[in-house]
Amino acid sequence: MTTTNYSQELNQKPRISKPPLSPKEFLKYLGPAFIFTASQIGGGEFITVPLLGAYLGMVGLYLVPIIAFTKIFGQYYLVQYGVTTGKTFLHTSWEKKPLRWIFFLLMGGCLLHSIMLAGLLGQTGGTINYLLPIGKELWIIIIIIIAFIIVFTRSYKLLEKTSTILLTIFLTLIVIVAILFWPSIDDWASAFIPQFPGGIAGLETTSGIETIAVLFVVLGAGFGPTIAYIWFAKDKKMGMYELSENDEEVNLSDLTAEEITRLKGWKKVILYQNIVSATILIVFSMLIWVASAQTLHKEGLTPVGWELIPQMVSIFTTTYGEWSGILFILSGAFALFSSIMGPLYGFSRLWEESFEKIGIYRRFNITKENVFRIVLILFTLLPLIFIFLVQRPMWLFSLSGMLTGPILGILYIAPIIVAYYELKKENPELIPKRYWAIALACFSGIMMFILSLMGLG
Repeated sequence: MTTTNYSQELNQKPRISKPPLSPKEFLKYLGPAFIFTASQIGGGEFITVPLLGAYLGMVGLYLVPIIAFTKIFGQYYLVQYGVTTGKTFLHTSWEKKPLRWIFFLLMGGCLLHSIMLAGLLGQTGGTINYLLPIGKELWIIIIIIIAFIIVFTRSYKLLEKTSTILLTIFLTLIVIVAILFWPSIDDWASAFIPQFPGGIAGLETTSGIETIAVLFVVLGAGFGPTIAYIWFAKDKKMGMYELSENDEEVNLSDLTAEEITRLKGWKKVILYQNIVSATILIVFSMLIWVASAQTLHKEGLTPVGWELIPQMVSIFTTTYGEWSGILFILSGAFALFSSIMGPLYGFSRLWEESFEKIGIYRRFNITKENVFRIVLILFTLLPLIFIFLVQRPMWLFSLSGMLTGPILGILYIAPIIVAYYELKKENPELIPKRYWAIALACFSGIMMFILSLMGLG
């Protein structure tokens, strides 16, 4: 570096904000993690996990922390790619023609995940209807309308505040519920003895491998929350997204030493956000498993279809009174509802950007905001159509998990490879270097791909 260039770098104000790495600052940037966590807690955690507790008791509980902590690294590198480069992976898959098939795979994955949203809608409607019986179908319509109105504003701040409030409420409620049915020491011991589960009728699985496949695919971030997390980080203007969102074009090779240091800090922020998210997820999942194991399993009840929530509520009510059943219903309703909002926002943002790449805005006089809202209408109507036509929420939920699992597996691995070759050429200091985390991301991607296909088979 010449003396002149060195002097210019010293005088240049960093174009990237300082990463919030102190505890106080980090807490202010937990918004994306809270929305992400609220989005993923619901389907896998409030539907699949309680069914496992009902059928298996405490056996198999050890799988929850293993799967949750393994899977976070796939989504970590997907989001880290954008924070480091300022581009979503959707953008990159369009610009690089050999990867364009991933571009259309992402758009199609949103349609497939709408099947899961249908299952979530069905279970949410059934849950609230147990408390206020005016009809499951009517509650489904009311729920999707409320979610639509919140997302229609296209306001990240509103979504962040709503998700944070929902997350706080249903975590508090489920802790209270779990305390009511706290297991004995012997029960806890059996929970962490490795055992292979069998098929579970409530999940519509016929073998142990199918059961594990469903659990691995749906526990933690599924396709919808993972995709949405990309846009949460972008709208929060984290790392290089700050420059791209402010319409500043900066080559990675032109970054100053201070800016590189700050980007490395932002990579840590993403990692810490994922660890916080996974920890909350594990606590919630284990507590809801415990509640189910100590109620339904001990009573010999094996729910199917719409019966899960009503059966659990009836036991709570019988044991402790109506107030405990209401607590459980409310925690479930908040959890399930939050799982609908995040994907609706993320999918609409993804399709909004997709149409930009395809050239819709150049050919037609239409704004991004209007495209966002038109697409939102589509992703609001699709789940309604699926749930009213099929009327099998758990089948829809499991099917969607299996169909989107291979896509998610690809997304766990591809950004690592692309980031390595891009950054090796433009700025080697930013290449992904946590090899243990890379190994876990690749492992979870491979497992996601294989188990999803086996589950379909």
